[in-house]
Parts: sequence; structure tokens; C-alpha cells
Amino acid sequence: MKIEELGLILNAKILTSGHAYSGVDKIYVSDLMSDVLTYGKDAQLLVTSLTNQQTIRTVEMVEIPVVCYTNGKLPGKDTIELANRKKITILITELSTFQVTGKLFDAGLQG
Repeated sequence: MKIEELGLILNAKILTSGHAYSGVDKIYVSDLMSDVLTYGKDAQLLVTSLTNQQTIRTVEMVEIPVVCYTNGKLPGKDTIELANRKKITILITELSTFQVTGKLFDAGLQG
């Protein structure tokens, strides 16, 4: 699934577009970056409500190209700048993490 399609499904705004044309077919959902490092290595999208720089550094390490921040949380300017430098796409949505997970599952994405 293209990033633009994810944006429509989640009513999300694309803040950075480092991998705007990357396809996503597997997601990982967690607020624990240690779990992302251990279990999220096959994902192309991380869904989280944590908006700090550590999320960007973590997804870079496991090569996840897209992060979706939930609950209407906005990352700080430093996090956005880091994502731009690392070419990581950031989506933000007002939906809860639970709602995002359900919508992506209904759209055929796997965890």
C-alpha cells in the first residue's frame, strides 16, 4: 500500500516524505522502542504515540521507513528535522492507536 493510501485510510497528514512512494504491507505497533528493535524488523510502518527523536533513531536502526504518530500528537521540530535528514516519512493522525490498528488490519495489512 502506498503512503498516500495510508494517509487517506487514517485521515492522516504527511509531515515528512522521505519515502513517499514506498509500499507498506506490514506494520508494527508499539510504544516500547526496545520491542521495536527486537520484533519490528520486518515492518515498513511503525504505529506509535511516542513523538520523540528516539522513535526516529529506532526506526532508522531497524530500517522501518515510515512512522505514524497517533492520538493527534505532534512531534517536535527536532524530531521532524531528524526524520527529514534520515529520509523517514512521518504521518500524524487524530485516531487512537487502537483505531489505526483496526483500520490497517481491515485494509489488509499484516502485523
